Amino acid sequence: MHRITFGNSADAERRRAVETGHSVSSSRPQSARRPTGPRTSANPYNRIEPSPFRPRVLAKDRIRTWRTPYTFHSLRSLSSSFSPELISRWKSVLSASVDEATHGSYGAGLLRFNHFCDLNHIPENERMPASEALLSMFIASYGAGHVASGTVSTWLAGLQLWHAVNFAPWLGDTLLSRTKKGVSKMAPSSSRRPPRDPVSHNHMTALRASLDLSNTRDSAIWAVACAAWADCARLGEVLIDSPAKFDPARNVTRGCPKKRGLASNGHKSFGFKVPWTKTRGSEGDWLTSTEAFGDVDAVSALEHHLFVNGTVPDSAPLFAYTTTSGWAHLTRSDFLACCNDIWVAAGMGALYGHGFRIGGTTHLLLHGVDPWVVMKQGRWTSAAFLLYWRNIEEILPLFIGDALDSFASIKESVSRLANSL
Repeated sequence: MHRITFGNSADAERRRAVETGHSVSSSRPQSARRPTGPRTSANPYNRIEPSPFRPRVLAKDRIRTWRTPYTFHSLRSLSSSFSPELISRWKSVLSASVDEATHGSYGAGLLRFNHFCDLNHIPENERMPASEALLSMFIASYGAGHVASGTVSTWLAGLQLWHAVNFAPWLGDTLLSRTKKGVSKMAPSSSRRPPRDPVSHNHMTALRASLDLSNTRDSAIWAVACAAWADCARLGEVLIDSPAKFDPARNVTRGCPKKRGLASNGHKSFGFKVPWTKTRGSEGDWLTSTEAFGDVDAVSALEHHLFVNGTVPDSAPLFAYTTTSGWAHLTRSDFLACCNDIWVAAGMGALYGHGFRIGGTTHLLLHGVDPWVVMKQGRWTSAAFLLYWRNIEEILPLFIGDALDSFASIKESVSRLANSL
């Protein structure tokens, strides 16, 4: 085992910079940065020593391109049984097991790990397979007391995928698990993000009052707000990040499958299928809105949007809107900017996009909708949706009180039955 040491004063200074979380803000203007290629960070613990094993690439490409001497050993081993084409195909499929955005997060952790190894003079051949002691020392030094436990989990997940892509064994076990628990308990309070505030019914009525539904863009915004709120949806399921990133395989289009129905209780429904979701991937899923008979009705909002923006082609995003020159994209950032401008002007403060999913969940629960129905509406596959409950002081008495009332009525019924015998 290579001994981890801290050498000269320069090394010690770099270590202190890492462990105190010190960073230096970049003095370059935003316009001078290169958005399409890797750039040198001014943060000292985001910089590593130059190495032929680690080319300068974007964070999302590090898992696939950064290597160690073990990489060549594993490649020789695989090549004895499989063709280069099969090996390349396997690595591509393995990399596709996580989203592109996740590759960026994993790449950030890989950078920190190699910075730690540089600082402590860990030889290249000991960085993969990384010993359990090395992995534990890494998260204890760079994680404990500095970052949230979730950040450390992401670092380790990235390192584990990096090992897998290079056909290297993962040696993390009990020691790493216990160290990770210690890191979690030592996470600074500043790393714990407060719960996101929900978009309430009052937020929705304030939004509706400030929008002009004779305007095609406002109609699209209102339809998105109602669908995201009533369907407990993620904004990423219904809106695009930018026109350049629009992908019909992942983003819902105007020509998507749709369903309209009428329930036995007289409520209309409107459903549309999104091609990709966080939990079901490319299998996609249906988002279903139910007529609300009020001023916040997703069914009427969606139908109105489709009518006033009827000239938008089927190949365009579902919530694109018509303009004097044709049609335009509605992006997630534009949508949120409009909503928050209205809410700030109304004295309600700005909210995050996930507030629609949280607020819709809370609204349904407060109206007595069975939690398991809410879980289905939001397409949760586990009880993780309980984390989205807000106004818990109202929700719990609502369901527990109803249960106690039902229990009392059962006792009375049994008593009456006994007396009649």
